[in-house]
Amino acid sequence: MSNVNVYNWEHVKRIRMQPHLLGLLAGKDLLTPMHSKWMRYLLDSTEERVLQAHRGAFKTTAISEIGVIWYLMFHPNARVAIIRKTYTDAAAIVRTIANLMMTPEIYDLLTFAWGEPWHFTIRREGKLELSVKKTQTKEVSVTALGIDSGITGQHYDWAVSDDACDLKDRISESEREKTKLVIQEFRSNIMDRGKHMVHIGTPWDRHDMFSILPPALKFPLGTTGLITPEQEALIRSRTTPILFAVNYKLEFENESDMLFRDPYMGKWHSDDLTNIRAHVDAAFDGEHFCALTIMGRRKSDGKLNAVGFAYPGNVKEWLGFIAQKIAHYGGTRLCMEENADKGYTADILKTNPIVKQNHIWIDTYHESMQKELKIATYLHEVWKDIEWAMETDPEYLEQCIDWRPKMEPDDAPDSAASLIREANFSATKTWNSGLWRW
Repeated sequence: MSNVNVYNWEHVKRIRMQPHLLGLLAGKDLLTPMHSKWMRYLLDSTEERVLQAHRGAFKTTAISEIGVIWYLMFHPNARVAIIRKTYTDAAAIVRTIANLMMTPEIYDLLTFAWGEPWHFTIRREGKLELSVKKTQTKEVSVTALGIDSGITGQHYDWAVSDDACDLKDRISESEREKTKLVIQEFRSNIMDRGKHMVHIGTPWDRHDMFSILPPALKFPLGTTGLITPEQEALIRSRTTPILFAVNYKLEFENESDMLFRDPYMGKWHSDDLTNIRAHVDAAFDGEHFCALTIMGRRKSDGKLNAVGFAYPGNVKEWLGFIAQKIAHYGGTRLCMEENADKGYTADILKTNPIVKQNHIWIDTYHESMQKELKIATYLHEVWKDIEWAMETDPEYLEQCIDWRPKMEPDDAPDSAASLIREANFSATKTWNSGLWRW
């Protein structure tokens, strides 16, 4: 039985002024009057506007989900685009919007506001078309787009770029430039004249897409009340201090002393590699990452090819993954330090069927070199000569590019530097140089 009659124009007026109430109707109980201010700042404007808020501030829920429904409630003929880093992520938001609109509370409210029962004339992956949309356009009511989506010839009345840049933009200069080109194309040619686009997210790099946009309205950690001190402590333990400053304080630290900027991203050249070795930096508690580095030297030019993975947990939970990856990339030897567990983990790996089947030799060594000196020496020496496979975990590379002495987590750069030393991938700093001895 319909509940349309429980709504009146006073309800619509209240939601018009306080859009977070629409979220509460949909069960989004963590939205607050602050989110209403965000929605009205971004959606009640004809100007391009930008909002940055710390991660976990419910930006997507407020703007891309509830905000889109709120916008359509008062603009049923609008063509709305949701742009995320990937089409899959954007399509997931469209799917959520459809589900929220079909909840009885929201459906009946929209029926009252639009003056007629309604339905989706199109409801498929990444696309929604409303029966109350009276204008005839090739664009539907809501469209999901990724940075790699084809957008030529499309036009929209309102669009939101939601986390259109992410950790990949922090790692890769080419990724940053690609994102900026797509966003600029949207701003210049895709938005209809007199219509506007908004941008929400967190910054990742001083030169990411936010550098070409209008100044952002900012809500750093401490201004929203949405993260408890206990949650903040956990986040800090799992995030490099520099990235914490960027994503949560919304500020950039001095980057002049960064040793590992802009890794060269490419592919794994399996047919051109020799001496493929691996290293695991093992973690045994929740405050550290496990890091797996696999590296080989290219026969064609002598440069290095590498792939890396990071895991925030106990190494014992990761042993099968380690064996699979080393075998997949053709590794012949794995080295691990024995300081923490006297070689016990290495002994377990030796019994792994994949390790046995692929004749992977496992070596252990006792670490005597100061970690900071090892990273600054071995990894820094060859950094510009490493081609990283695209499937490398972004978290792994982020630990490398944000590395500073005494700064954690540093498990990924430690693993890479250790492997470079142990496998003699260093050109001038050899094991016998005495540099590692204390």
